[in-house]
Amino acid sequence: MPDETEHETEHHLREALRHLGDAQQGDLRKTNAVALEEVSNTLSSVLREHEQDE
Repeated sequence: MPDETEHETEHHLREALRHLGDAQQGDLRKTNAVALEEVSNTLSSVLREHEQDE
């Protein structure tokens, strides 16, 4: 399952980068607080996945 976990981790990291990009570009569909919360949730998911791998 390491390949599946790596794929999920990559997906979460790309999602976090997308949210950060949206926040930097002033995406009016989201407030900065919502974008930051989504990034925080995504990074938390990545950390949990890495903890499960250990």
